[in-house]
Amino acid sequence: MKLFAFDSPVMQAISTATDYAILNILWIICSLPLFTAGAAMSAKYYVGMKLYKGESPAVFKSFFSSFASNLKQTIPISVASALAMAGLGADWYLLIKHEVPAFLKWGLFIVSLLFLMMLFCLFPMIARYEIRTRDAIKTALGMAGARFPRVFLAIFCFILPFFIGIWYFKWAWLICLGAQTVMLYYNSGFFAKEFEKLEDRLHAQEDVQKETELEPENEEDDKTDEGV
Repeated sequence: MKLFAFDSPVMQAISTATDYAILNILWIICSLPLFTAGAAMSAKYYVGMKLYKGESPAVFKSFFSSFASNLKQTIPISVASALAMAGLGADWYLLIKHEVPAFLKWGLFIVSLLFLMMLFCLFPMIARYEIRTRDAIKTALGMAGARFPRVFLAIFCFILPFFIGIWYFKWAWLICLGAQTVMLYYNSGFFAKEFEKLEDRLHAQEDVQKETELEPENEEDDKTDEGV
């Protein structure tokens, strides 16, 4: 009977999986107006990272609190991203429909991949920090480049269930929800760990800077003592 106790590992795992599934459902619903998609993505990762770290937040309250706080900043990003994706989609349509040199297709592939990788890292960063959009984009590009294999795999796993759902259309919703729930758990863990490393580096730099600032003061004190 202990297996089904509320505090048992099995029940805790089921509870966490349910919370991640609810987050994905909230993300889908709140992304239906495209201009709110960025706020929904940020809120999803804000709560997802807290769940991964075992903080047990109130899912609905935390999600909508983060959604509201990031809405103003993410609306321009969401609109610009939707327009950019529409433009990339039109370019792909033209390249596929017409015969063009291979280097153009590869060039568009690289641009599209970099854009998706930047978006993948951008919204969790906005969820975690109070940061200007321009700085967030630069940092997201840097993170995507530094962890290229991991970010590329995450994007591939994000897209794959939708293609599988085409072949198994009857179960498409369940396939996509299950896959996205698993991916949200692993991606939340990825970002939580990356942000902790980033913060540790920043704290180390601040400590070095403080020590550097203290050295001239100590030298001045020594000179004063020698003069006396």
